[in-house]
Amino acid sequence: MSAAKKHAPLKSIEQVLVSETSVAMGNPGKIAVGSSLEPATLVDQYLRYGYSHICQQDGHEFARELRSSELMIKDKSAFKNFPIASILTPDDLGKTSEEALTLVDFEFSSSTQKREALVEVGSGLDSIGLSKTLAEDIIGVADEMFTNAIYNAPFVDGKTHVNPGVSRHNFEIRLEKGKHGRLLLAHDESRLVIGCEDRYGSLSLRKYVSKIKATLDHGAAATMNFGSGGAGLGSYIIFNSGCSLYVGVWPGEATIFCCVIPLGMSNRKRIQLAKNLHLIQG
Repeated sequence: MSAAKKHAPLKSIEQVLVSETSVAMGNPGKIAVGSSLEPATLVDQYLRYGYSHICQQDGHEFARELRSSELMIKDKSAFKNFPIASILTPDDLGKTSEEALTLVDFEFSSSTQKREALVEVGSGLDSIGLSKTLAEDIIGVADEMFTNAIYNAPFVDGKTHVNPGVSRHNFEIRLEKGKHGRLLLAHDESRLVIGCEDRYGSLSLRKYVSKIKATLDHGAAATMNFGSGGAGLGSYIIFNSGCSLYVGVWPGEATIFCCVIPLGMSNRKRIQLAKNLHLIQG
């Protein structure tokens, strides 16, 4: 994995136009292309119609989103091996690109490392001069990702996908040897990526996206759940904070979240951008 993996131009992956009124069944091997789709409609393209890559023409960096989608459909391991480069430089995939783009790569194995992890992320954000408001939003996403990796991922039943839940108060969690997590922060000239990897691969993509949909449909207060399965609000926070969400699951091996946040625009414009969704099932 040390040598850069250069990809020749791919045979074009079929793109299918989708809209608010789409009813045809989708295909995870095709890219759904929309325009101004509301978030609830966006997640429906996966839950109801089967599309795992949904890119919006009026979203941020549309051409790059398409290129990353093509790469991940053709090579699912790309996102697993090089999560940052597969998003920011899909035509130059490899360790060299990954490291050049990365500001923070923090490994953790205990809940007691949360503060240290968030300080590392904050320092990385300070180094590129982000506004306080945007930095706070990104640190909030990092907090949710760390929490998922520590309190949810290790406890999900591999067959039923049920998480019995553990106390998040006065209870130290230590991950078993070889199961450490990673918190990632990277950027290029126009996008920032905040990401997290766990070594359990226990996430159910459908259940995760369903939590986002429930919050969109019913509001945050109605979907907060501090018992089994964690808080649906956390799923929504990660989804809502950026212009693109990438989630990859390799059962029993890894789950990787990456939230892409546009740089150089106001918070209002950022929140109003049409979103993209990428879901990779290994």
